[in-house]
Formats: sequence, structure tokens, C-alpha cells
Amino acid sequence: MTEIELNTKIFKKDNLDIVYSITGKKLLNGILHYKLKSENSGEIVLSEFAINDRFITDAKHCEKPHNSVSRLFTKIINKGYSTGKSNE
Repeated sequence: MTEIELNTKIFKKDNLDIVYSITGKKLLNGILHYKLKSENSGEIVLSEFAINDRFITDAKHCEKPHNSVSRLFTKIINKGYSTGKSNE
């Protein structure tokens, strides 16, 4: 796993509207932990495993296309879904 630098912006994968900033790092029991801070929350500490599982970095967020909902509907339509009919 690559180490995330201080002051890097990260986003929760399930809610990309909330932005956290890495404010500190600490090694606890051989596991790297990060201190996170958002505009609306106090400081929280999460392990590198939790960060990699639940968050994406600013760089990866910018790489993702912003039309993910449209791509989802395209996949559904390509699999045979049509409006007004049941999905049998």
C-alpha cells in the first residue's frame, strides 16, 4: 500500500460530497493510522486499511468520469431492460 501524504484530500467512496483532509499520521501497533478532518467533523483516526477500503484520493476522484449514473443506465439497457415492461 502506498502512503498518503499530509494535506491530501480524500473522499468517502459512498458519499463523494464529503471531503476529508489528512492532518497527521501515526504508527500504532505496527499499523499506519491517519488523522482525518473535514469541515463538518472533529478529527478522527482510521487505519490505512480502513482508508484504502472506504476512501479514494483526490487524484483518483478526478480520474473517475462524472457520469457514472448514465453509465449504469447504459449497462442496464444493454442487458435488455426497456421502459414500461417487467424485467422477466
